[in-house]
Amino acid sequence: MQILFDGDPGIDDALAILTLLREPVEVLAMSAVVGNVPVETGFRNLRDLAALAGREDIPVFRGAERPLVRDYVFDPLVHGVDGLGGAKLAPSRAPEQTEHAAVAIGRILAGAEEPVTWVATGPLTNVAMVLALDPSLAGKVRRLVVMGGSTLRGNVTPAAEFNVYVDAEAWRAVLGSGIRPVMVGLNVTHMVGMRAGDFTAAERIDTPVGRAAGTMLDYYRRVSGQENWGDPKLHDVVALLGAVSPELLETRPAFVDVETGSPLTYGMTVVDDRAPAERCNCDVAVDVDAEAVKRRMIGALRSY
Repeated sequence: MQILFDGDPGIDDALAILTLLREPVEVLAMSAVVGNVPVETGFRNLRDLAALAGREDIPVFRGAERPLVRDYVFDPLVHGVDGLGGAKLAPSRAPEQTEHAAVAIGRILAGAEEPVTWVATGPLTNVAMVLALDPSLAGKVRRLVVMGGSTLRGNVTPAAEFNVYVDAEAWRAVLGSGIRPVMVGLNVTHMVGMRAGDFTAAERIDTPVGRAAGTMLDYYRRVSGQENWGDPKLHDVVALLGAVSPELLETRPAFVDVETGSPLTYGMTVVDDRAPAERCNCDVAVDVDAEAVKRRMIGALRSY
């Protein structure tokens, strides 16, 4: 399986990346998008995480600095100013890629000999830009698995999940692009929370990767406790492993659209699972093997 990864790391993105880089797949490239952190911070984090994992051979590209239409406002609460909860990573020594992510990903897709699995754990700005530059590239994507949205309520507003709220116009563009994404939303990722035993297992990994992950998880746990969010959720790890191992997710076909006009419900994913088959444009995750996801992630961290 060939994988493209696009994200905005971010603690749960970082854990997803460290998990991905121990899976038996070929990672063609990784790209940063504005979201949890400004794109420059996310780009640096992606490069440094690849270096931490010993995978500086994977090209990392800098993508969109702002959403397609709206302004971007950075909030450091959830992931910290650095996006990694204060984890100190050695800087990557790999040559810095200067090609914009949208151009680079388009080039990689165009040259791919077989359809590629694309995982997007942040706002879909980069994905929308690639497909706007060359709509025919939709045919080069085997599966697009996205973390975002919800069949229930949001987390940044009562209606909207964060990744969609940052750039709802991008989400709407992707849903109309001809690609049929797998939407891994809050209704499923909230089933996968880190509990005391999971933290203990992660904290016992006394390696550079384990210590970095432990610092990130400790920050995540403290913020979740302070804000009364319950168990820290592994949103992006769920989407990543759902892309690599589809059997971990149960999905249902649906028609999905995104609200972009209302200031009250901007970014809401409107999910119609009663739509006729010919109208369905998305496969929506409705259940997940939560314990398997956590075991896979902790096993990946132990394997470094």
